[in-house]
Amino acid sequence: MLYRICVICGWLLLGFVIANGQKVESFEGFMTGIRANAVSGDVSFQSKDGKFPLESSLRVEQGDFIRSGAGGYAEILLQPGNYLRVGSETECYILNDQHDKMRLKLTHGALIIELLARENEFYSSGLWNDATELIRVITPDAEVFINHPGVFRINTTTSGQTEVFVREGEAVINGYRIKKARRAATANGNVNVTEFDSKVEDKFDTWSRERAEQLVQANKLLNKEAPWAKSVKRGDVDIEIPDDEENPNNRGRVISARPGTVNFVEDGVEFSRDGKDWQPLDEKSQLEAHDKVRTTANSFAEMMLFPDMHLRMDASSEVLFDELSNDAVSLKVVRGSAILDVARFDRKVVPQIAIGGSSTSAAINDTGNYRIDARDSGNTITVREGKVVFNQRSVGSCKIIAGATISDCDKKSKDNFDYWSQYRGEGQMYNGQATVAMVTELTRLRQNRYKSAGFWYQRPGQTSSTFVPFTSQIFRSPYGGTYSTALAPRGSVNRMDGGSRNPGRRRPEIIRRPDISRP
Repeated sequence: MLYRICVICGWLLLGFVIANGQKVESFEGFMTGIRANAVSGDVSFQSKDGKFPLESSLRVEQGDFIRSGAGGYAEILLQPGNYLRVGSETECYILNDQHDKMRLKLTHGALIIELLARENEFYSSGLWNDATELIRVITPDAEVFINHPGVFRINTTTSGQTEVFVREGEAVINGYRIKKARRAATANGNVNVTEFDSKVEDKFDTWSRERAEQLVQANKLLNKEAPWAKSVKRGDVDIEIPDDEENPNNRGRVISARPGTVNFVEDGVEFSRDGKDWQPLDEKSQLEAHDKVRTTANSFAEMMLFPDMHLRMDASSEVLFDELSNDAVSLKVVRGSAILDVARFDRKVVPQIAIGGSSTSAAINDTGNYRIDARDSGNTITVREGKVVFNQRSVGSCKIIAGATISDCDKKSKDNFDYWSQYRGEGQMYNGQATVAMVTELTRLRQNRYKSAGFWYQRPGQTSSTFVPFTSQIFRSPYGGTYSTALAPRGSVNRMDGGSRNPGRRRPEIIRRPDISRP
C-alpha cells in the first residue's frame, strides 16, 4: 500500500492505493488560506460582498473584518499549526493573509494566538524557533510581533491602550521583548512590564484553553479510524508540494548579479522612477539608479544590493538610490529609517557603497550592521558592527555619526524595526556545508518548515478541523499535550518534486478542488 499526496491551490488530496494502482480510499485537507474553525455565539465577518454570519470552514480573506458580539468567540486557522482566537466584543481586520506576511489589525477587543512548538533533530531549538513565521498584530497605539511558539493574548482597552499577556513563549511590543508570565501595557508612549499569575483566567482564556485541549484530543482520535490506524511502512508516503503560490518570489534561491533586486515587500510599498508617478513595488521589480522607494505605515521592504548584502526599510520611510550599479552604490534615506546588513564584505570585489541622509554620508568599509535614521532634527548613521569611512576617518562599532559629531551608541536600544531586521536574518552563519548569510539560511529554513509542517484535516461528521503533522516530529501545544497522529508515523516522506528520491514513480493525478464557497 502506497500513500499519494498532491497539493493544489492549498488543498491536499490524500489517498492510498494498492499495488496495481487502484485507489481504495481518499480524504482531503488544506494548508493555505485563513479559515474559521469554531464559532460560539454572535460572530460575523464583513467583506466587499457584504456582512455575513461567520461559520465553521468559511474562508476569510485579506480585507475582511471579523466582529463578535457580547459572549461571542471564534477560532481561526492561520498557517498549519497556528491558531487565532477572537474574544467577545472584538473587531479584527485581516491586513494580509499570506503565511509569510501575516498582518492583523485589532481595532478593539481581545485576541489569543496559539503557536504550536515543533521539535526537530536537525536544528538547534533556537534556530528552529527563529524560523517560525512572523505574525504581526497592529493596535491603535502599538504593534506586536509574534514568531515564537507559545500562547499570547492581546487586549485593547476602552482608552485605546494595548496589553500583551505572554502565557508561554516570547513576544515583542514597540521594541520591548516580553517573556513568559509577563504582562506589557502601553502608557503615554512607554511600555510597562509586570508579572502576572498565568493560572488566573477569564471566560475567553478558558474557552481558548478548552479549544486547544479539544484539538489535541481530535488529533489523537484519528489513531482509532482508517486510514490513520493502518500501518505505514518507511518510504510509503509520497508528497508533492509545489512552490508557494501565494508568493511567487523564488529569488531567495538565486543570487542576482544586479544590485537592487527586491527580496521582500509588503502591501503599500511604492517606487518612483525618473520623477514619475508612484507605483506598487513587488518582488518582480528591479530597482535602478535615481529610483525612490517609500513604505507606508506598518509596511516593510528588503532589497538585495549585492549577494549577502541587504537593505531593509522601516515603515513610513523613503530612500533615494543616487547610484545603483556594479560600479557604485549610493543611497540616501530621505525620511524614516533603513538598515544595511552586510553579511560578507570583500574590498577587492565590492565597489564603493555610500550611505547617509541629507547632511551626513559615510562609506562602508567592512562586514557589519549599519542603521540610517532621518528625522526632522537631522540624520544619523549608527555603526552597530563593522567600519565606515567618514570624513577620511575610520569609524568602528558601536558609534553614532550625527552631523560632524561621533559618539557612543546604546547597544540595548531597539525598536520594532530592529527586531524585524533581526527576524529577517542579520550577519552570517555556518550551515554545516558553507558560511552563508543568515537571511539566506532563514529564508530556506522557513520555506522548508512551512512545507513540511502539516495540514488541517476535518474528520467526517465534524464541523471543525485539527492539525495533522506530515511526519512524527513532535508538535506540542503550549497549553499541554502533543499532536501524536501524523500522516507518516515513522517520519518518512518522499518528496515528489525536484528533490524526489523516487524519480521513477508516477506523479499523482492533479485534481483541482473548488474553494469553500462564500456567501
